[in-house]
Amino acid sequence: MSLHHHAKKRGLIAASAAFAAVAALILSGCSTTTDTPSATESAGAVPTDVSAAVAAAYEGTSGPLPTESPEVSAGHDVWIVSAYQMVPGLAYLAEQLSAATDTLGWESEICDGQNNANSGWANCVRQGVAAGADSIVLLSVDCAPVKQALAEAKAAGVAIAGISSFDCDDPSQGASEAMFDTEVQYGDGIDGVADFFEKSGRLRADYIIEQTGGNAKVLHVAFEGVAIGDYLSKGFEEELAAKCPDCEIVNTVSITPADIAQMRQKFETGLLQAEDANAIVVDLGFMLAGGIQQSIVSNNAADGRVVLGGECTQDEIGYLHDGDGIQACIAISNGRAAWSLADQLNRFFNGQEAVKDGIGWTLLDAESPNLPPAGENYDGPLDYRAGYSTLWGVE
Repeated sequence: MSLHHHAKKRGLIAASAAFAAVAALILSGCSTTTDTPSATESAGAVPTDVSAAVAAAYEGTSGPLPTESPEVSAGHDVWIVSAYQMVPGLAYLAEQLSAATDTLGWESEICDGQNNANSGWANCVRQGVAAGADSIVLLSVDCAPVKQALAEAKAAGVAIAGISSFDCDDPSQGASEAMFDTEVQYGDGIDGVADFFEKSGRLRADYIIEQTGGNAKVLHVAFEGVAIGDYLSKGFEEELAAKCPDCEIVNTVSITPADIAQMRQKFETGLLQAEDANAIVVDLGFMLAGGIQQSIVSNNAADGRVVLGGECTQDEIGYLHDGDGIQACIAISNGRAAWSLADQLNRFFNGQEAVKDGIGWTLLDAESPNLPPAGENYDGPLDYRAGYSTLWGVE
């Protein structure tokens, strides 16, 4: 289902009642103080390149916005397909993409794929085609599950784009013909969405290696069966094995999209099976907000352990301020990604190639000077809204 809106008006589909239990978990909370783990008792070596990567991440790796832009291509209607609007990070991503299209003078619409219940993702794509949209943007919806619907959209002349979504030519999606017309390009040294999240996974391993002195025993909470989670895990596991011979993953809690309502239970079972873990790594923020953070706090699981969160969602920023359950997270600006995608779409409509948009990451902890206030989203080191507005000539 979807709700239409025009240039200065935004709408959003109400989430399915079937997921109300998850919302209750997200809205509830516990509080305690998280102790920083002491130095490990038998530390191994920390490679210099690992320490250098962590130091660079604390400084932040994002680059500048593009410096040139074509004129705004007028009269477009963008259909935004969100994987699941109950996930706060996705809701913010959709909101910011809608705001960017408003700034460009385009119409836009958000369709909640509701975690693909009853083929919700493909249904959203087909609704966009039926409504006459000239472009469809997938938010954390990969190509393979909606391949037929995308083929129908392309046959109707609809442009396809993605944010944190993997095209059909990616090995995780079957390595078939590409379907996307444009997507976020990230910063220098990043070769597409797979490389971005794999390298983010490697940075996650680097942080854990350094924090445990090269002696990590990790309880890894991974998002499985979705490409973004698979690439994060790939980078994390490979880097840990390559850079830290005295490190190991003592248990992996695999969370699939179907497990969202049972995340806390699955985590607690995994925690019991990993009593010797000195580090907990939770790959994505929605898993913490969906019950895992509450479990970490109520079970005092952060005591004597390093706990690394996800992409620094609004909830995770609050946890850092309150000392509740995590010591750090690796921030990605969803807002900047949304505005960057709008810029890439405008270039596509003008017949131009996509350009590097400078998106990177920043490692945040409670002492970081660039930690946003509690209750705010991480937006990154520059005012991308003003920057893109100026670039587009629509100030």
